[in-house]
Amino acid sequence: MSQTNQPPDRLDLTELITDDLALATRLAHVEHDVQKLSSDVEVIERHYNKPQMRSMLVGANEEYAVWGRGTGKSEGLIAPRSFRNVEVMPRAHGCFVGATYMQLLERTLPPVIKGWEQMGMVRGRDFWIRERPPAKLNIPQPIVGPVTSDHCIFFKNGAVASMVSQDRPGSSNGKTVHWIIGDEAKFLNKPKLDNELLMTNRGDERYFGGIPEFHSLLFCTDMPTTKAAMWILEQEKRMIEQTAQLGHDRVKSLLSIRAVIFDLYDKLLKNPKKRPQILQEIARRQAQWDAIRANTIYFSEASTLDNVHGFGIKNIARLRKQLPPFIFRTAILNQRPFLSENAFYPDLDEHHFTDAYDYGFIDQFEFGQGQYADSRKDADVDKWRPLDIGGDYGSSITPMLVGQPNGRKYRVLNEIYVGYPKKVKDAAKAFCEYYKHHPTKEVRYFYDHTTIFTNASMDISYADDFADVLRAEGWDVNMIYLGHTLSPMQRYEMWGRCLTGGDEKIFDVSFNRNNTQYTRISMQQAQIKQGGRGFEKDKADEKKTEIDQRTTTHFSDGIDTLLIGAHVFHQFESQEAFDAVFVSS
Repeated sequence: MSQTNQPPDRLDLTELITDDLALATRLAHVEHDVQKLSSDVEVIERHYNKPQMRSMLVGANEEYAVWGRGTGKSEGLIAPRSFRNVEVMPRAHGCFVGATYMQLLERTLPPVIKGWEQMGMVRGRDFWIRERPPAKLNIPQPIVGPVTSDHCIFFKNGAVASMVSQDRPGSSNGKTVHWIIGDEAKFLNKPKLDNELLMTNRGDERYFGGIPEFHSLLFCTDMPTTKAAMWILEQEKRMIEQTAQLGHDRVKSLLSIRAVIFDLYDKLLKNPKKRPQILQEIARRQAQWDAIRANTIYFSEASTLDNVHGFGIKNIARLRKQLPPFIFRTAILNQRPFLSENAFYPDLDEHHFTDAYDYGFIDQFEFGQGQYADSRKDADVDKWRPLDIGGDYGSSITPMLVGQPNGRKYRVLNEIYVGYPKKVKDAAKAFCEYYKHHPTKEVRYFYDHTTIFTNASMDISYADDFADVLRAEGWDVNMIYLGHTLSPMQRYEMWGRCLTGGDEKIFDVSFNRNNTQYTRISMQQAQIKQGGRGFEKDKADEKKTEIDQRTTTHFSDGIDTLLIGAHVFHQFESQEAFDAVFVSS
């Protein structure tokens, strides 16, 4: 029996492993001598960074990529991977999965399509989005095609890719798929992924059995920072365990094989007389590569520095100044997150954030044509109830938080903000613009002692300025004065009980994930420090003008005001009763 017919785990890989793994990366930088090529061969140059090249050179059946922002996950990882899946499995049914359908429409697919176009694909000729190909083209039907075309991408070889989102119930039910690609994996609900979508990646061996891409998985994300998302980091252990069990490093072997294949192609150009022998050797090596990668788990990490040529060193330097250290380390440098012992909101976790899109509204628009800039896209807002507003006021940024009660829960619906030189009245105008279609033109505006003062430069208070703009736009403003700001200890205790849940005296709190991104960062980064009267919230970063003020404590102060006001208005008859709840145990 020849070596290539043996099971992949029993191959003798010694000859394939080289200490110089840099050979593999030569594929990204080679300039072929065009004069040696046939006149009918078209040479197209494409640039890929090192992590992108490693992914393509390994080609593992299961791949988990934790890469920093700006490393080209969509264009240089998802696009080539999905392109190959479609190419080698005509009429196959794959799927792109996201936490929300809006994520797929707005953040995942546009750069993936750009990557396809860079590889030569043309929309309307090679693929069709949310519509079937014209009947006159006689394109074959998928083996297990979808019933409707509403949430699918069709390809000219009969393949199809469904867009599956976890916030649309039943979007994966009843499917049989042949490959799965998940973007922004840190936001995926892992139990739901295991029990629903991964169960559909099955069957049809008679069509694609033996193809390494068959039933393949790719999940990519930037560095997860919550407990619920740590499952993707655990995939590294699976890769390490596989190496230990087999006694050799599959990833190193695959890179080495590709380096050998590249050198063989180089010889082919220089020795046309030996073409048959060289092609035979290339086929043998290719068969080895396919056999190994079909059973390989590949976990990789990369920082934005790995794409410095594409992202730009100036942009990285700018972000280092603007972002808080935690965000820069995790999102840019891709460092594993550390747990703070001094968090002001230690109980805040992934389960407090929910996705809430009104797809009855969103589905009216063609792909790429939707305008989702107002509250009509939000499924969690009660259109027939007033809106609550609480904010924070400063010279650098003015955030306003919007919420509504919903039984025993309190929903934080949105964050609206303006930065310097815009002021409070501009934040009020932004609120009116976002909620211009809200039929109940009534707000409960919560404000404390920090918003009622005036000085020589302003003859109207922040609170009155904000309210006047809303009234001019036709809103009925119920102004609710909260008095002096609660102490840090009271706010700390309030949030602990709200986020832990189960206390009948106070609200359980949830956040609209998409609409409160900076509120989340602000709360996650808020720290405790020792002050003159006990512990307090550390606001040192608010004084650092080089830091992006959206990531400092301004938004956390705004959400404090909103939640305090919600309890004062919706729960209690007096401020004294409210104070008693949070002072007593």
